[in-house]
Amino acid sequence: MKTIKNLKIRQKLYVLIGIAVFGLLSVQSMSLFQMRNLNNVNHTIVENWLPSLSTARNMNTTMSNIRLNETVISTAEINEDISANIGYLEKEMDTMEELLKSYQSTLLNEEDEKLLDILKSDWNSYKELDQEILKLVEKGNPEAALAKLNSDGVELYNAMSDALNNMISYNMEGSTLASEESSHTYSAANTSMMVLLIVITVAGGIACVIVVKSIVTPLKQIEKAIIEIAGGNLDISISYESKDELGVLSNHFRELVRKLKVIIQDENIFLGKMASGDFTVDTECEEEYIGDFHPLLLSFRKIAERLNDTVLQISESADKVASGAENVSSGSQELSQGALEQTSSIQELSFAIEEISDQIRQNADTAAKATEQVGKVGNEMHLSNQKMQKMVEAMDDISHSSDEIGKIIKTIEDIAFQTNILALNAAVEAARAGSAGKGFAVVADEVRNLASKSAEASKGTAALIAKSIQSVENGTAIVNETAKSLDKAVNGSKEFTQLIDQISAASNQQASSVTQITTGINQISEVIHANSATAERSASASEELSLQSQKMKEMVSHFQLKTGNKSY
Repeated sequence: MKTIKNLKIRQKLYVLIGIAVFGLLSVQSMSLFQMRNLNNVNHTIVENWLPSLSTARNMNTTMSNIRLNETVISTAEINEDISANIGYLEKEMDTMEELLKSYQSTLLNEEDEKLLDILKSDWNSYKELDQEILKLVEKGNPEAALAKLNSDGVELYNAMSDALNNMISYNMEGSTLASEESSHTYSAANTSMMVLLIVITVAGGIACVIVVKSIVTPLKQIEKAIIEIAGGNLDISISYESKDELGVLSNHFRELVRKLKVIIQDENIFLGKMASGDFTVDTECEEEYIGDFHPLLLSFRKIAERLNDTVLQISESADKVASGAENVSSGSQELSQGALEQTSSIQELSFAIEEISDQIRQNADTAAKATEQVGKVGNEMHLSNQKMQKMVEAMDDISHSSDEIGKIIKTIEDIAFQTNILALNAAVEAARAGSAGKGFAVVADEVRNLASKSAEASKGTAALIAKSIQSVENGTAIVNETAKSLDKAVNGSKEFTQLIDQISAASNQQASSVTQITTGINQISEVIHANSATAERSASASEELSLQSQKMKEMVSHFQLKTGNKSY
């Protein structure tokens, strides 16, 4: 732990990266190793067991074909068939030789080789038998050939079949064992990979926790210290010590805090003495003011020197102020006397102008009132004119409505006329109908009577409407004449209002001019009063200034100042 703590941050990160890389390489190496084992097992199955098994089965099939061809040759009666089957037999014999060579190339071990030797031995014996059978067939003795085939041939064929079956069984068992070995290798690879991953993950996690803790712990201490310093608290401690970057940072940070404490304490002493009036003060730890802190020391020294020079200048200025205050006091008294005499003359002139201003203002007020009254009359006449116009419009609407009602009455008359004709026709038809139409005749009479009454009522209404229309036209003419008269009156009131407005404006202009004159005189009067008061205050202030200059001299005497090589 201590060794890791003293490592540089970069080295710590390198350790983490190294652990990660080692883990990846370990996983990859394990994967490659297990994959190679699995590949070897699968290669053995694919390249040896399966081809050997396939070859053994093919040899078994070839032997069956050889046996079949030999039987056909021994039982054939036509020479052409015998020749063809002999060709097939030779081809199958060659195939058998090639299969034996192929199986020879896939041998795995001595046991497999022994099985192949047994088969070869039987195969060689069978080939000799085959030659004997063919010779008997060629000599024309197929019965002897068939007998030999069924006796010695069957024995050799069964021996070869047993040998081939043993080889097939052996290869089947070998491929099964190889497949089980492949499965076992795969399971072992999974298990070892999982174990390795767990070990690497745990180791990497522990390493990460250790490294992160070694980085975060000092950072939290430094962060807490920075927050305390930001809050103005320099009484802090950082306990972290190491040879890495954070340890170096902690050492420098502790040195920074120590230096800040020393400088701030020195500044408090510096400022405290200046506050008590001692401008001869200087630092007690100049060696701490290095780098960017040195301008701070120079600034404090300049402040002390400037304040020292300022107080000296104040002392000198106090003497000059005391002598000048007496001259100001005598001049202020003379100015005050002249201002009083000017004030009395200005007051008399102001009274006279105020009387003229009051008269002009009254004229302007009267003209304004007259303008207001004329404006009201004009507004009333304008309103009356507007109402007359509305009355004219209303009478036009009444005339238009009367025309519409006349049209409606005309329509009613036409309806009454048509109804009367219909009633007459109905009466004629009722008369034709005899006694059956009596009731209908009564209804027709009543309808005719109603039509007659409607016609009379519409005629009376039409007459009344005609009279109304005539009355409306007469009223419209009278209203139009009245509206024209009101327009003339409104125009006349407007002209009269304009004349009064001009009079009012001229009066207001005169009043404004007089007001400005009065204001100017009042301002002059105020200036004179102000001059007089200022002169009195100047005299009083000069006396006070003289007293203050004496007090200032007394206050300056309390400071310790540098004047060349002296202090006072």
